[in-house]
Amino acid sequence: MCAAPGGKTTAIAMLMKDEEEVVAVDRSHNKVLVIQKLAAEMGLNCITAFKLDALKAVWQRNDSDITTDLCCSEEIDGVTIQSSDLLGSHVEKNSSIIMEGMSAEKSGKESVSNEKANERTYVSKADIRKNIRRIRNGSGRNQCNGGRVQNSKGFSPNSFDRVLLDAPCSALGLRPRLFAGEDTIESLRNHAKYQRRMFDQAVQLARPGGIIVYSTCTINPGENEALVRYALDRYTFLSLVPQHPRIGGPGLVGHCEFPDGYIEEWLRPGEEELVQRFDPSSPHDTIGFFIAKFIVGPKDAQFGKSCASS
Repeated sequence: MCAAPGGKTTAIAMLMKDEEEVVAVDRSHNKVLVIQKLAAEMGLNCITAFKLDALKAVWQRNDSDITTDLCCSEEIDGVTIQSSDLLGSHVEKNSSIIMEGMSAEKSGKESVSNEKANERTYVSKADIRKNIRRIRNGSGRNQCNGGRVQNSKGFSPNSFDRVLLDAPCSALGLRPRLFAGEDTIESLRNHAKYQRRMFDQAVQLARPGGIIVYSTCTINPGENEALVRYALDRYTFLSLVPQHPRIGGPGLVGHCEFPDGYIEEWLRPGEEELVQRFDPSSPHDTIGFFIAKFIVGPKDAQFGKSCASS
């Protein structure tokens, strides 16, 4: 989930020796193209990338939905996209997943852009310099516009053995951002709300006995330890498990009280050694990031009903 630019996706595929299937989703069309191109450059065939908002990762079945046979394959920009046997062994046989391909708007967009180009009579020096750099440096991964990606309406609950949520965050672990002063207490708390909604989707996607890994590139405990506290308190069938290898430091125990009276709960004693917190000031001299690993226990019937009604 939130897989672009694809570094973790390709690393997982390599650890799996390019076998089984890795499903990568991102809500950005161009970012999905980046994932596809990176997988192709590395010769990895087990990665299937879809355009999908992580907040809508679980498919909501409606009576109006029409299930379709997902046996199709198309090659775009040298990348073969397979949707036959979507999710392979990861999707239960009775699960129905609807895929909708991108509509054929490319030709229309090209004609509009050509008309605009014909109307243009002035070329700025900035555009000239940009074109020169593009010619000199090549297209690059971020300039792979124009390709087509497959859209997904989401996946059935309990479809995956493993779920990695690399959540969008405040990025305060990246050294330039740490001193940028762009974030406020309110914006940081909004990040946390956003991440909780994504985590709710991840919990539904992971089947009992599966694993959920949550990661960020921020040192803000509200997006890290507080998310773990939320997960363990809300989903009693989730448990933190040790991580191997263990390189990072322990998590933060305790809580934080804000001026408005809101209390942000973090980890409890004994849980700090089950997460990994990396800090720019640590001896390892890494960027700041955070990793938590959960195992999914048996989900009770009440959980399924609450998810269906939400």
